Amino acid sequence: MTNRAQGNKDEIAAALRASRELGPEYDDAISASLVERVDDAIEERVEHHVARQMGANEAGKGVASNTVRMVLALVCLGVSIPATAIAAAVAGGAGSILMVWLGLIGFYLVAVAGLRR
Repeated sequence: MTNRAQGNKDEIAAALRASRELGPEYDDAISASLVERVDDAIEERVEHHVARQMGANEAGKGVASNTVRMVLALVCLGVSIPATAIAAAVAGGAGSILMVWLGLIGFYLVAVAGLRR
């Protein structure tokens, strides 16, 4: 049995002894005091459990890095088609298209490396 449970048990026993000694005219006051102590103990335990759950939830928050990488890859692919078409139309030649694709690949690699930090 934990110290807290033993302490609560002792408090209840003391309240019962006091009730017997003082008589029935003090029963309401003793029971109100006992109920207040029990409420405080319950509230303390609930706050402890809520704080523990909130800590567990905060640790699990955020978007999974796999999801972020997938979205980033889709965005890069979506941008690559118009960027390739613009580079081919404006500058022409394979060099400009190669530069666009190297830039997109570089952007993706830098972004994924930043996710791992």
